[in-house]
Amino acid sequence: MKKMVLLLTVFASLNVFAFIDPKVGGTVTLLKGLEKNLTPHGVLFVIAKQAGPDSNPGDRSPPIAVIKIENPKFPQAFVITDKNIMMAGSSLKGPLHIIARYSPSGDALDKKGAIEGFDKKFPSTDVGNKNLNIELKTLLK
Repeated sequence: MKKMVLLLTVFASLNVFAFIDPKVGGTVTLLKGLEKNLTPHGVLFVIAKQAGPDSNPGDRSPPIAVIKIENPKFPQAFVITDKNIMMAGSSLKGPLHIIARYSPSGDALDKKGAIEGFDKKFPSTDVGNKNLNIELKTLLK
């Protein structure tokens, strides 16, 4: 019993929770038939936006975190952490909208021919969800 109390005391003093790295992750897939839109210079962007009570994944709010995957192979796994934060002073905390966009040109702002999607089951999610299944299926013009 004394060993158990000592062990708990040691963990409490270390503040184990300070070592937890907030993450959101999952897999991005491509709707069958859209493979013809893939290019040698294509880039997959996975974007995290802060979600609000009246927001949706299609809102034009600025991203707080982005990961860039060059020449993705579908299905493509991803993990977003605080290391991907774009805005100084921000942190990865939910709820979040997670959107994926494949850009055939590799340019994040070039929407011509881009394919976008989000997880219909989780249009917004909290940090810790590592089971997102995003299907790229909306062709942008």
